Amino acid sequence: MNTTTRRGFLLTTGGVVLATALPRLIPAFGGNTANAAGEAAMGANVLRRLDEEERAILELASRAPSGHNTQPWTVRIAAPGRWTIGTERSRWLPAVDPGNHDVMLSIGAFMENLVIAAGAYGRRVEYRVIAKSPHDAALIETRITRADAIAYPVDTMRARRTVRNGMNTRELERGDIDSVTGKHGGFIYIPRLSAEGKYLAEATLEANKAQTWRNEAQEELADWIRWSKREQRRHLSGLTPASMEITGIAGWYVGSFFDRQSVLENSFREQGIA
Repeated sequence: MNTTTRRGFLLTTGGVVLATALPRLIPAFGGNTANAAGEAAMGANVLRRLDEEERAILELASRAPSGHNTQPWTVRIAAPGRWTIGTERSRWLPAVDPGNHDVMLSIGAFMENLVIAAGAYGRRVEYRVIAKSPHDAALIETRITRADAIAYPVDTMRARRTVRNGMNTRELERGDIDSVTGKHGGFIYIPRLSAEGKYLAEATLEANKAQTWRNEAQEELADWIRWSKREQRRHLSGLTPASMEITGIAGWYVGSFFDRQSVLENSFREQGIA
């Protein structure tokens, strides 16, 4: 996978929204200031308020997965150690996720990464949910303080991938389940090869087929696919051929000749559900 698509996170201050990539800091202008130069200056001011470790923590948090890799999170630096985590409307997927359910899952993954990364760098994260709705811009207030570092291999966070290839297909064992759930009740594990697991797999396939032929959903998907290297460098978000497991000669071909309209063609839809 093109790892640059996992490096974006949004910083906000004073109503200005900046998309930032680490270690190379690139503003994508989409805020409320009068000109690009003003936003770039504001972005530099925001970043100067963070130390090197804080920037590393945010970079690791931004490795969280999200639908179509929209990276919908925002971070507002209210004061030292006081960050407000939110979401950016332009990165929502209303056609396939009108209730922002997937956005909330993405924010949860972002927060999980934030807490783990902060612990590895000797910080403790306290937080409270302030949102009243999944569509609120501001979602979570955090307080970050110094604490004893927790041993955690943060490089494994950078190595994570959300592609389907290479997945271990064996059934989970009891020890695996206990590790994931913390032995808390209320969790149901459905084995992949059980009758229930097969039913869910078939239902998911049918739902994907229906969504593929729904034009509104396909238009939205087309908006988030970055076929060329140039698009990938420009946006630092969205789906790439590699992230869709299109590699080798096929990856070169679609990266060179496919565009937004290609996603809307019947042949693309049929291949996607084959």
